[in-house]
Amino acid sequence: MNKKIISFVLALSSAAAVTTGVLADDEITVLVNGTAVEFEDQAPFIENDRTLVPMRAIFEALGAYVDWDEETKTIVSYDPVSDVSITMQADSNVMFVGEKEVTLDVPAKIVNDRTVVPVRAVAEGMNSIVDWDEETRTVIVEKNPDIVSYTVCGVG
Repeated sequence: MNKKIISFVLALSSAAAVTTGVLADDEITVLVNGTAVEFEDQAPFIENDRTLVPMRAIFEALGAYVDWDEETKTIVSYDPVSDVSITMQADSNVMFVGEKEVTLDVPAKIVNDRTVVPVRAVAEGMNSIVDWDEETRTVIVEKNPDIVSYTVCGVG
């Protein structure tokens, strides 16, 4: 009987160690101008090849002010450096960069009481260059207010 209990405990411990390793490998890092963005309540995740991150953390890391309208579930941000505003609504696949309407592959949404947004679309909307390092699972954002064109593409 004791051998069965010990075997069970060892098997459970091994499973927990493997699961922890898998979760650590799935972790996504976001760098803005070389600095890691801290996501306290909700970790970044990938959905339909797009990385979603908590809105306030990414907008503030990009130097933008951000406001949330609870009643309409609308995000409004403004970057005073590049003079760009972004407006988006939870569960809508439309984002406005200034007056320009942009269709998103994955909409902003509410997950675990946090609003998450597609990092590439938001960062590129704020005149940033975005890259994805598959090996390290890192989104690399370089803020460049001199960029005037806007496109949405890629995995990040």
